[in-house]
Amino acid sequence: MRAGKAYQHVVALARPFGRRPLFGFVLAILLGSLAAGEGHAGEIVLAQQTLQASGIATVPLQATNYRSQMEGIATVIDPQALAALAAQLATAHEAVTAAKEEVMATAAEAKRQQALYRHGKYVSERDEQAAVAAAAAAKAQRTSSIANEASTRASAVATWGAGLATIAERGLDAFADYADGRRALLAIALPVGTTATPAQDIDILLSGGQILPASLIGPSPRADAVVQGPTYYYSAVGGGVRSGQRFAAAVPIGTAQPGGVVIPDAAVLWYAGEPWVYVETAAGHFLRRPISTDARDTKGWFEAKGFKAGARVVIRGGELLLSQELKPPPGAAPAGGDDDD
Repeated sequence: MRAGKAYQHVVALARPFGRRPLFGFVLAILLGSLAAGEGHAGEIVLAQQTLQASGIATVPLQATNYRSQMEGIATVIDPQALAALAAQLATAHEAVTAAKEEVMATAAEAKRQQALYRHGKYVSERDEQAAVAAAAAAKAQRTSSIANEASTRASAVATWGAGLATIAERGLDAFADYADGRRALLAIALPVGTTATPAQDIDILLSGGQILPASLIGPSPRADAVVQGPTYYYSAVGGGVRSGQRFAAAVPIGTAQPGGVVIPDAAVLWYAGEPWVYVETAAGHFLRRPISTDARDTKGWFEAKGFKAGARVVIRGGELLLSQELKPPPGAAPAGGDDDD
């Protein structure tokens, strides 16, 4: 009866951590064969055969730099207005090109007419003057076209920012990928009072937990209607997002802290109100260690000390190890001091 109660105690402890199908069934099979070693407190030692049967999986920690993060609000922008802007800029630029060519052509004709008139080669004064006037009109048109192109670009910068205006100047197909849904344009609004420049690469947190990486285009001259903080434009692979949708964004800011690792979310176990992770110290040897929760990103918790790059942490089967660790040692009195036969 004591053995039965000890088993029930272990299962009860393990139950809050079980999230996978058939976990209880697997636990019932394996608890009879798992054996804690002679190592340090919190260390579990598994035989190779048991390790293979348990389905425990580990991954190596990767060296990384960490930047403080803040949460922004990402809004998917309709690209139609930008496509129209690209068309306007293309038209203005083509008008300048045509005006410059007209200036060259009329100037050459005026010079030819003047030469013929001076040499009396069947050109009247009226024709010579008309050619000179046409050349002057072409120059005036060129000046007007250049001013119109500059005004159109200035309006684009004032409305959309220099980054998007530069993209729009690439031509009519500048926003084709956005119009076709292959890419998404996002405006990221940061909290009011933010002065630090956001990172080049950020993560957009989509519905359902998916992460959409996005890259900086440039600052926006517009403020978000709700957040009212500084706003930046980012570009991302389409990802099935739709114009007008709003998502949370994890935005790194400030200076990166060197020399740390990120503990994956899948590796973290919460026990007694604290976060823990199992580190594989040797083949089949697992040691439970606490982690800090002072800094994190979308992938996990950043640890500046205490963990080395390359160390392997358990990302599957940690619940099983915790249950085995908490199992009373052989011969221990059952919880509550019962003395059943």
